[in-house]
Amino acid sequence: MRMKPMGMTINEAEFGAASMAQWTDMARRILKGAAPDSLDRIDEDGLVTAALYPVASDDTTTQFLPADPARRLTAGWHVCQPMPGDATSAQCRAVLENGATALLLRTADTGALAAQLEGVVLPAIGIGFEGDAATPDHYHTLMALASERGDDAGLLDIDLGLDPLHALAAGLALHAEAPAAHRLFRVDGWSWHNRGLTAAQELGLITAGLAAMLRGADSAGLNAGDIASRASVRLALPADSFAGVAACRAMRRLWDGLLSACGIAPTPLVLGGYASLRMMSLLDAEVNMLRTTTALLGGAIGGADLMTGFGHDLLTGESDAGQRTARLVQVMMMAESGLSASLDPASGSPFIEQRTEDLATAGWAAFQAIEAAGGLADAIDSGMIEDQAKAASARREQRLRAGDSDLLGVTLQPVAGPVPDANAEFAGISRPAAIVEHLRRTALASPPRLLILRGASDSAAGEERAMRRLLAMAGLQPVILGADEAEAITAARPDVVIGCGMTAVPHGLAAGSFRAAASILDSGDRLGCLEEMIGSKGGTG
Repeated sequence: MRMKPMGMTINEAEFGAASMAQWTDMARRILKGAAPDSLDRIDEDGLVTAALYPVASDDTTTQFLPADPARRLTAGWHVCQPMPGDATSAQCRAVLENGATALLLRTADTGALAAQLEGVVLPAIGIGFEGDAATPDHYHTLMALASERGDDAGLLDIDLGLDPLHALAAGLALHAEAPAAHRLFRVDGWSWHNRGLTAAQELGLITAGLAAMLRGADSAGLNAGDIASRASVRLALPADSFAGVAACRAMRRLWDGLLSACGIAPTPLVLGGYASLRMMSLLDAEVNMLRTTTALLGGAIGGADLMTGFGHDLLTGESDAGQRTARLVQVMMMAESGLSASLDPASGSPFIEQRTEDLATAGWAAFQAIEAAGGLADAIDSGMIEDQAKAASARREQRLRAGDSDLLGVTLQPVAGPVPDANAEFAGISRPAAIVEHLRRTALASPPRLLILRGASDSAAGEERAMRRLLAMAGLQPVILGADEAEAITAARPDVVIGCGMTAVPHGLAAGSFRAAASILDSGDRLGCLEEMIGSKGGTG
């Protein structure tokens, strides 16, 4: 290890000051004259991720804090475990003993709450409600249970989860009696993310939901500023950690902007980060653990107040072990990595600061489009939001078909084997991996006989490697022969022959069975070519 000279700081010993021009010049040399912006990437919202960013000044740095910074530093974020509607008290206690600090309850039966929470110390955990359990009756039942136990209701961490679009009046009615710390409304962007919305569209939808809540409170004659503290939001955490960091920070930026526009004093917003279900795959399902971990990492660095991860086997029936792993990943992030010991650690990074601002700007534009359509309720009822989700999903599918995006374990390093079916409850999730899963099932049910012919041109080896990777994605294993092995080609009786480094049909081979590798790789729909080849089985004899 090189030691620094006496009297020199670490920075002076290791690095000299470098200007943006110097970095740009270095990048040009490495790129052999190409401009650094040739490495820029454009995401599905049209936002640019640059290769180089200028150093951020203190004037352009903003810190976005969790809703309760003191709690974050001392106890971390809530590790939330969704519970099935028929969960027993033993199950609730078991997850709390194994990493969870909050429960998301789903039972429609208010009479079952006391039994589910038997033995659970209510003030020690977070309690949320969802679906049929998100009702005023459930809230009153929980309050009665706390009173029976002698617990101070004001110390309970409750998120009732009422939808401000459909249960606004019920939530506003509870406002007068509920302790100030209790959150009554939840705006859910995660569910729409899973149906296809982009990050900016999801942020715009959440902002529109919050605006509807504030508008409704004002119309009811209540102080909208008082209702602002009654809200929480549920935001999707994608597999890309940096995208998750930026999304969490942009959400707080949008909330601050909305409050400012309404003349409301800054109010903390409780942000729940939920690992994306859209990113999950049935193929090599263990890779879902990696996706979930990087998703949760983004929420941890981005300052989520509560996070939920899901087991790698969720799509086929989540196991206790899968759930426990998703919880303990978060425990390790806090207890071993110390990720809860700092507030907004990404603040000051030029990339993160610019990404946050760009995403917030795009989210605000999406919010304005919803408002122009009459507000979130009208935008949903008219089909506008559903159309946005479908269009974004279609663009995502096209990129996958063209080979412009990759999924580990799906298109990259695929593992051969049967593909299970996802449980029916996940049918509405727009998963890009589902396209490849269907392709794999079709190929497994009726695999075509595929032959790769290696030509003599310089491009043959590269095309062969690319085709083998493409075919492996569909679970197909071709036979590989040289173009001059006529007898072996005839004996193989292939359904499809793929020529690598060759465009002309070899002598004696039926033209209908021949495909040039170059035309497949350049087609713009590689998966479509695979589908056509799989469907050609038996067509050439």
